[in-house]
Amino acid sequence: MVVYADVVFILNGCIDFLLLWLTSGIRKERTSILRLLFASFIGGLYATLHLWPNFTFAYTLPVKILSSILMIWIVFGYRNPIAFLRTLGVFYFVCFVTGGAMVALHYVVEGDSQVAGGILFTETKGWGSPVSWVFIMVGFPLVWLYTKFSFQSMKERDQIEQYMTAVKIQIQGNSFECTGLVDTGNQLRDPISRAPVMLVEMKQLMEYLPEEVHKMFLSKDWEQSWSEIPPEWMVKIRIIPYRAARNDSDMMIAFKPDQVEIWKDSQWNNVGKILIGIDVGELSTDGSYQAIIHPSCLSIVS
Repeated sequence: MVVYADVVFILNGCIDFLLLWLTSGIRKERTSILRLLFASFIGGLYATLHLWPNFTFAYTLPVKILSSILMIWIVFGYRNPIAFLRTLGVFYFVCFVTGGAMVALHYVVEGDSQVAGGILFTETKGWGSPVSWVFIMVGFPLVWLYTKFSFQSMKERDQIEQYMTAVKIQIQGNSFECTGLVDTGNQLRDPISRAPVMLVEMKQLMEYLPEEVHKMFLSKDWEQSWSEIPPEWMVKIRIIPYRAARNDSDMMIAFKPDQVEIWKDSQWNNVGKILIGIDVGELSTDGSYQAIIHPSCLSIVS
């Protein structure tokens, strides 16, 4: 087996650069390209030590930890122990995720690349077979991009979940629960009573509303459909004018529920006077919430 030190140095240096760059993006820590390059250079040199028997001590656990601490210190500096440890932890986590994904991908495609002593190298002649290099040069960036966007998606979801809460709606003696998102941009109110309007997906409401209300909503023929609505629902239905972003003015069917409660401070809180606006589409693309909560509801229960 022939292993070329320059190949090991370049390959692992590039991988270290991408891992440190991804760590910087996740932690939102600003750094410079020069710092990333210098730390990657140190990482590449460290990887080549595996090739010489005299440096086997370099791959003991304490030296591995010290080398990673040195790279993080070069890239991000040191402000306080908590921030430094958090950055170091994110770096380790990124390494574990991407490394595990690469190993899994390797077993799937049965490439020629190998992992030994904590470094990734190829068992080849000359500059390596096309299969192994394609696997490393294409596979790792794909794993890196997937990890990057996955972390971004997780962070965005965590930010959104801060504004999500459970909602309990009671209609004609029947109640159901769904998840609502507090939208500070939702200022929709009934123009007459000034009651706030909470948007709820129609599929959440279908089994609790009369069929005539469904038809009225779908046809939007207010005059003809109004006469077909059950008498007890005539006093509940409201027609609310609204204007969505980039759309012309339109009309929305809303109704007065028996009661709406929001889960806050580990208990259910009655939001008082409110209307439920029916939305025919899906409010969330991933189904994480089914209602848009008017911001005034939180001030009522606080």
